[in-house]
Amino acid sequence: MPDDAPDLTAGVSLADFGPDGLLAGKVGDADVLLAVWTDGLGLAQVSALDAACTHRGAPLGNGRRVGDAVVCPFHHACFDLRTGEATQAPAFAPLKRWSVSVDGDRVTVAAEPEPAPGTPLRVDDDRGVGRVVVVGGGAAGFAAVERLRRTGYDGSLAMVSTEPGLPLDRTELSKNYLSGAKQAGDLPLLPADWYAAHDVETHLGVTATALDLAERVVSLDDGTELGYDALVLATGAAPVRPNLPGFDREDVHLLRTQADADGILAAVEAAGEGVRVVVVGLGFIGLEVAAALRQREVDVTVVGPGEVPMTSQLGEDLGRVLRSLHEENGTRFVDGRAAGWDGSALQLEDGTVVAGDLLVVGVGVEPRTGLAEAAGLEVDDGVLVDATFETAVRGVFAVGDIARFPDPVTGRPIRVEHWAQAQRSGALAAMNLLGAQEPLGEPPFYWTMQFGKSFRLSGHAESLEGGEADGSAADRSLLVTFREEGRVVAAAGLGRDADLLRVEDEELRRPTR
Repeated sequence: MPDDAPDLTAGVSLADFGPDGLLAGKVGDADVLLAVWTDGLGLAQVSALDAACTHRGAPLGNGRRVGDAVVCPFHHACFDLRTGEATQAPAFAPLKRWSVSVDGDRVTVAAEPEPAPGTPLRVDDDRGVGRVVVVGGGAAGFAAVERLRRTGYDGSLAMVSTEPGLPLDRTELSKNYLSGAKQAGDLPLLPADWYAAHDVETHLGVTATALDLAERVVSLDDGTELGYDALVLATGAAPVRPNLPGFDREDVHLLRTQADADGILAAVEAAGEGVRVVVVGLGFIGLEVAAALRQREVDVTVVGPGEVPMTSQLGEDLGRVLRSLHEENGTRFVDGRAAGWDGSALQLEDGTVVAGDLLVVGVGVEPRTGLAEAAGLEVDDGVLVDATFETAVRGVFAVGDIARFPDPVTGRPIRVEHWAQAQRSGALAAMNLLGAQEPLGEPPFYWTMQFGKSFRLSGHAESLEGGEADGSAADRSLLVTFREEGRVVAAAGLGRDADLLRVEDEELRRPTR
């Protein structure tokens, strides 16, 4: 917050607000955001809330007001201006609120924040759901559990996870955890005592092996059987290990879990000074791993077919910017297809040899749909669901990486492997299994942070080839929009937070109310 930010307790004029109806200022030592918005009766309202997003601390004054909500400029979390409640992932914690008085065009904020509301997201259980089972402890499963308790649902709630620990922020594994900027204690999405305090029954380190849809029972590999009234399938995806010579060796690493990340770090340390890491894959896992290890001054070579990384996530224009950013920071690139690994070098199909001490593979994931398919749910590149994430079987929802849902922009069935989208689908399914009947209205959103630069994509396109670029690649300020049949269906940006929010709001957002 700038030193000349207005003292909101002394009052400000409505004329001081920006065109979006937002104004950031100070209340004592606190950074506070004022927002003018219109309620359902068409009456102007003014709210005062924390000015920093509860996800990563982004300044909400640089965000965008959308109706009675404010959207974060960094990762597009959303907060209700009436209550301060976090309504859209990746934020979950609410913003503090201050009372506001309006006298003519003068707005004054109280010196102390108000008490937090009780259950502002409350959803009445119209379906009579006595017990919910959530299969999966990743982004989507966690969000479903958290949202159920935040809505005031007080029925029985169980979460099943193959992971030995409670849900973690997996986005940090390939970024700040590998780079050393964050430690293991920084990874949990919520502290362990939250689950006990909210009466969440956890089954950790176990796998759901069978699902009986008729009897409404989930069987676990430890012999436990869990009955349910509503079921959320959030089984996630597994990283692909190519069937190539040597790719089954212990010095070949995948990355999905904290144990995987710890394995990479241990291998780097064991190899000692001058360790050379070869990364196979031009997608976000491969590039994020490369960026994180370069921050540790590890020698990194990225191998993949083509000169431009992450074209399927960002398009060619931003992919070229990303490559130049990597090269400026010492990452090397080799264009080619892997053919085998012998522990000291990666062999490529064209005969090229890339020397290295360990190999990290990031060539995509496969959705874990086996449980759903064996139970008889319809699967076609994912578990088919409607816009509320419910399958054809009433009371059974599929979310996250396994869900194939209608794109809110085009209506076309899509499956998305993005963290924020997984969390949003889990939270929405939690509301809908209680009877909210709220369809997805937000476009998929994705971000990657590498070498201090955040690349973002909103929406979904069948292909990110072409695109209309606006800005300067040299200045690292670029917005690229992608069209299908003349309509904007996706936009990617670097250094263009406000413009990306505008395109998302005006072109990609579908009203849900």
